[in-house]
Amino acid sequence: MTRHPYAAHRRDDHPLDPPLRATVATVGDLLAAVPALLGFVPESSLVLICLATGPTTTVRMTMRQDLTASPDAPDLLAAIERCALVCDREAFDTVVAVLITGDRAPESYEPVVDALRAAFDPLDIDVPGVHAVTSLVAGATWISLGGDPRRGILPDPRSSAVAASTVMRGRPIRPSRSELARLLAPTSKTDRDRFARQCAVAFGDVVSEYPGEVLARVLDDLEADLDADGAVDAGAAARAMAALTLLPVRDALLGLAGGPLDSVAGGLWVELTRRVDGPDRAAPATMVAAWFYLRGDGPMAGVALEAALRADPGYRLAVLLDTALQNGLSPAVVLDLVESARGVATSLGVALPTGE
Repeated sequence: MTRHPYAAHRRDDHPLDPPLRATVATVGDLLAAVPALLGFVPESSLVLICLATGPTTTVRMTMRQDLTASPDAPDLLAAIERCALVCDREAFDTVVAVLITGDRAPESYEPVVDALRAAFDPLDIDVPGVHAVTSLVAGATWISLGGDPRRGILPDPRSSAVAASTVMRGRPIRPSRSELARLLAPTSKTDRDRFARQCAVAFGDVVSEYPGEVLARVLDDLEADLDADGAVDAGAAARAMAALTLLPVRDALLGLAGGPLDSVAGGLWVELTRRVDGPDRAAPATMVAAWFYLRGDGPMAGVALEAALRADPGYRLAVLLDTALQNGLSPAVVLDLVESARGVATSLGVALPTGE
């Protein structure tokens, strides 16, 4: 079981990534769109697609929960209740449920229908369909539960309108959630040991410096690598890792999101997460989570937070972001942190580049 068996993925209000637009006409089309909505192909999952209806019906959020053999498992029921609270808070008025059951019979999850109705009916939130399929592959047979006679053959999720829109906007659809974790997989022990020695030297330097000087040096390193259009070198990476141990500097560096150094900084946080062991890994992994959360990529943010909290369960910024992700809060929450971060940088005597 992953640390994040449950997570909410907003499809709206992305400060750095406008919502995708595609038309979904049938139940089969909606089921085929699930991998694009999540950013990966889910297995053994309950997926709740939260909608706002009006002149047009819009997907506002997608929630996913690990599916166990028991249809009345406490974690599953708790996830449904949590989704209901989020939908009520956000005024989402319709929820479509999709169960991906793997090697279990879809019909065995009939009790989930009652759980969904018990959670959503008192809130006047419509549940027009609870659909089940063994896997999200072209040609799979999907059925509807709860006495709903609808059934059909799943079209190819790779060629769905939502998938096409997602890919055209440069957002990958990964083959599984484990593929996300591999993006943060540690480098070789030899590389990590070498990098630890470089960081030890850099740590010794930053403790005697004013935080504004440390922040300015990190910015100089990032700008140099942006100009060179190359990877951050080992010395610069070690200095950045040392800088993250100073909380005012770490907080200020959040202000780079969305600016001219956004891409090179995001790449640096990923690289540091892969090259650092132990509790120190929490800081860069949390920065990775913030970068992806701002883009509405809840799955990748969740994987990064999982890494951060495994490294240091009490790392406060990771706990804050984890709570926001688990409760379906808008990525605009992180944008507030970015705005605050720019103020922190100013207080340290450093003006972050804005591209304006």
